[in-house]
Amino acid sequence: MVTRTRVFTAVLFCGVVGGVAGCSSTSTGTAATGTADSGTSASAVTSAGVPSGNPSAAPGPGRTVRNSATSAAIAPCAGSQLVLSGKALGAAMMHRGVQLTFALAAGAAPCTLQGYPGVDTGAGGPVVHAARTPTGYMGGPGAGTLVTVRSDNPAHAIVEATAMGPDGGECTMYSTLLVTPPNTTDTRTVNVGINGCELQVHPVTG
Repeated sequence: MVTRTRVFTAVLFCGVVGGVAGCSSTSTGTAATGTADSGTSASAVTSAGVPSGNPSAAPGPGRTVRNSATSAAIAPCAGSQLVLSGKALGAAMMHRGVQLTFALAAGAAPCTLQGYPGVDTGAGGPVVHAARTPTGYMGGPGAGTLVTVRSDNPAHAIVEATAMGPDGGECTMYSTLLVTPPNTTDTRTVNVGINGCELQVHPVTG
């Protein structure tokens, strides 16, 4: 803090005016002055976060105060958010199919799925891994569609199998499939039957 002080000079005049004695004085000078710390000159801030020295910044008609927090995007599904099931599709030209369903678990928040589920054969015979293909004999989305899984909007994926081997013999009948939702490591056993030698799985769709 810097302070400046100037000395006052006083002059006393005495005399008799109109028979009345008296004295008067004059003074010149400047009172002590100072410059405040810059830290004490800041405007006060109201509890609403608006400087008190700037009333125009305060909310008023037609002025909206926005929350800095924005809504987060819907996150990819974790395995615990999903309930998996499957149903057999009709046979066609020596092909067999299963529709997998990825439904939202009770109480879980909406989430997204995209890409291929992992599929392997389960009980019934040797392990066969399903090849990931965009489309097949029974169709398919042809591309990785982003699906938002909600309580009223499950995701689906098609699994196909050839029902006859290269030698013309019947393929193994499997009673379960081991299914891993896209982009997770949570493998589940789905109770659905399919007989096949070679399996394909297509990307999820809504």
